[in-house]
Amino acid sequence: MCSPQQFCSVERMRRHWGVSEHVNNSSVFQVGDGDNFTLDDNEFKVQHLETQNDVEQHLQLMREVFGANSRVDLMVKKLIDHHPTISLHDFFIIKHQGKIVAALNTIPSKWSVDDVTLNVAELACVATLPEYRNIGLQRRLMKEYHKQIMEQQYDLSVIEGIPYYYRQFGYEYALPLDEQTRTNIERIPMFEVNHVIRPFTGKDFQTAKRLFEASQRKFLVHGVRVEGFWKMLQETGMIAERPFERFVVEKKGVEIANFAISEDAEAKELLLKEITDVDEDAAKSTLAFIKKRGEQKGLSTLVAMVSNSEFFADMMVKLCGATKNRPYAWQIRIMDHAKLLRKMKPLLQKRLAASPHSSLTEKLNLNFYSFTVRLNVENGTIQDVSFQKACEDNNIRFNPFVFVQLVLGYRSREELESIYPDFLVRQNHKGIVDTLFPKLSSYIHTEC
Repeated sequence: MCSPQQFCSVERMRRHWGVSEHVNNSSVFQVGDGDNFTLDDNEFKVQHLETQNDVEQHLQLMREVFGANSRVDLMVKKLIDHHPTISLHDFFIIKHQGKIVAALNTIPSKWSVDDVTLNVAELACVATLPEYRNIGLQRRLMKEYHKQIMEQQYDLSVIEGIPYYYRQFGYEYALPLDEQTRTNIERIPMFEVNHVIRPFTGKDFQTAKRLFEASQRKFLVHGVRVEGFWKMLQETGMIAERPFERFVVEKKGVEIANFAISEDAEAKELLLKEITDVDEDAAKSTLAFIKKRGEQKGLSTLVAMVSNSEFFADMMVKLCGATKNRPYAWQIRIMDHAKLLRKMKPLLQKRLAASPHSSLTEKLNLNFYSFTVRLNVENGTIQDVSFQKACEDNNIRFNPFVFVQLVLGYRSREELESIYPDFLVRQNHKGIVDTLFPKLSSYIHTEC
């Protein structure tokens, strides 16, 4: 069970991402709410943001749904004005009598699975005015959203959103999210600072990009940041909805790391939003800097919002008595199973070649019950990946929704078989599945 602090942190995150149709207070939420409601296209118009008036109305909707002090409207304005790849066509709205009453938007992103780059649509800022909830408006918007991202050739759709609700749209929990390592600032020892720590400047862009990319290689799945993203961060001074500051860690005049911090004055928390790879000595210098900064600001808690597998998080536990939380998870939908596996063919081939199955010849049928994806393997080489209608080969049977956990390395084949009765792999194929889809650590930084 999450601690009260963990619960509050997750709740804050959910208020900013994926707050949607009203969730009933009853013990069981009826996911079919709105199914029997037919929208009158003359009364409820589905469209995209087009005019400045639309933009202003959309920002007002964010303030009304998320709260005037949430800063979600400022984050959305940042996306519209500064994001390098987002456009007004990525914002979906429903108007009633000329007024925007419901909305959601796409944040175009790229994730890397090893060296395979996937096109990812992050579903964000899902909002409906209270008086228009439970009549199926979000269901209609989701239909248009999924249609558009299929046409735009996205591989995955992802959301940080509220629990359970998005299962009705084919989403499954599949990667760690909102990992945190926490400690009281007073528990950080007075370490000697052996590095120069200075504010980040524009001249640090290229080095920061290189250090960030290097620090991500230890994760199977990680975000890919384009150069325009760094420019957006620097111009706006915001990560997601919060102002932040970035600092450079130097040793003998050489930039060896950088980190970004923000503050939650209400909770008296100093938030470490990002940090690139550091050794123990650099971690101590960074902790000493953070301790001094926190004390100057009257903050009581350091919250490292980084992967629980980061070395810096381990140092916080070892040196400061910190504790790691039980994380939430990204909710993810595969848009086309065959297309995704076809794109991942080079990675699957590499794994197969380095395994005891390097000379395998077989038509591997991944049976998803209502369809099959066939990997045609000849002498250890994957010749092609094809979509098939449901077949009778039951050696490998995957729940199609749960498969996203396996393909992204979130859970192992063994774990999934123990949890899901409809996730079935016969003994003679367990080793092959384990070779193709190993469980490995992943981490996604925010792309806004």
